[in-house]
Amino acid sequence: MNKDQVKGTIDDVAGRAKRQVGEWTGDTNAQVEGLGQQVKGKAEKAWGTAKEAAQEGHQQLKEQAGKAWDKTKDAAQDGKEKVQGKAENAWDKTKDAARDEKEKEEAKGRQQQHAEQVREEDDLEPVAGAGKGTGKIVTPTR
Repeated sequence: MNKDQVKGTIDDVAGRAKRQVGEWTGDTNAQVEGLGQQVKGKAEKAWGTAKEAAQEGHQQLKEQAGKAWDKTKDAAQDGKEKVQGKAENAWDKTKDAARDEKEKEEAKGRQQQHAEQVREEDDLEPVAGAGKGTGKIVTPTR
């Protein structure tokens, strides 16, 4: 209970007492004064209740806003972590693809080098007359 509610309750009770005394004594001024004080007390009490409700509503709103802000920050952090994870995954795939391509090129180079070495090692002396055909069929003699 806040001070407006307390003051309103006191004025309401005091006004009721004045009005009652005025009714018992037949004093209409006391009755009107008491009724006015009662109305004033009820209004003060209502004002205090409204202020208290507004303060409670404000406090609840602040708490809900704080919770919403915390959720927003958490969601943003989660999103950031997901994006970072996907970016790292993409980077890893890119590095793997580049490494695989480099390994393929190196293997191709080694194959070419090996083929050249084989050709050099197997370099045969040309046979006399090889590649120079007469166009005649030669039958071996016995």
